[in-house]
Amino acid sequence: MMNFKTTLLSSAVLFALVGCGSDDDKNDTVDPQPQTAQFTLGVSDAPVTGLKAVNVVFDSITLKTQGGEEFTFETREDDDETMPEMVNLLDYTGDDVFSLLEDEEVPAGEYQWIRADVINGDTNDLTMTSHVVYEDDSIAPLVVKRKGNDGIGEIQLDGFTLNQAGNEFVIEFDLKKSLVDPQNSDEIFLKPRGVRLENLAESEDIEGTVSDVLIANCETDNIDIALEDGSFGHAVYLYSSDVEMPMDNYEVNEDETPLDAPLATADVVFDSEDNQYEFELAFIQPGDYQLAYTCAAHIDDVETQDEAFTLYQVKPITVTSGEDLDVSFTVSE
Repeated sequence: MMNFKTTLLSSAVLFALVGCGSDDDKNDTVDPQPQTAQFTLGVSDAPVTGLKAVNVVFDSITLKTQGGEEFTFETREDDDETMPEMVNLLDYTGDDVFSLLEDEEVPAGEYQWIRADVINGDTNDLTMTSHVVYEDDSIAPLVVKRKGNDGIGEIQLDGFTLNQAGNEFVIEFDLKKSLVDPQNSDEIFLKPRGVRLENLAESEDIEGTVSDVLIANCETDNIDIALEDGSFGHAVYLYSSDVEMPMDNYEVNEDETPLDAPLATADVVFDSEDNQYEFELAFIQPGDYQLAYTCAAHIDDVETQDEAFTLYQVKPITVTSGEDLDVSFTVSE
């Protein structure tokens, strides 16, 4: 459930002028009050291995209506309104959400896009700009590319609708798909292809388990791709039901996500309290999908075609409006 913080943000306030006067102008046409919406926005992520923190510094959020009008809201720390909001995405996984905006008033209707302006990592000031922290506590700048070189990156997502009254949205970062570590750079890139905007009122969660026997079988059958320490990357991948053969060796495209690429991913992790391997995919639109388990996630490179990558078990699923879905991967299937 969302735990929204109070933020010090500007808001757009809309007025309608209502005429008044003598009886002669009682029949004058009065412009109706513009329809407004309350807009709330949070951020969440699907985690990635090998990192202790993914700190993104959000400077502002801009919404653009179909009519071309833009509304911009600065995102600032609670205890210092001059400081842009820094969020460690790894603290907000699954359906946990960090609030950037809360109940901002904007026009209801169709919007062209929403854009998050991010302060890119700067090697001269890493702790105050976007950066990642590795398991060994080393730090690298986190950069979102855009035209120009002013230290600001843009994450722009297209097409959404705001209804009258309340609207709660979340920007979901699938870090397994969006974080890129180039071989010839000291920077880590955050690419928008692994980021999606979801309406909480129209999305559900997929939760489930993977049996320890199935995990052992997958590791045994794929021993040739194990890491040097013998470990594997266990994860689930969500695909459209239209993808004929789910896999991860689709053709990589810099500008857009291929149609046969996974829609979302989640790590499979061991829960010591429940004594089982579990996963969670949050903010999924109702519809038909294919859900797949793999122990080869550690060789999944978002920049290349992974010919050695395989899915160990795939099953069709249906997400129904108003209901979270529970899925189990076992050896009996």
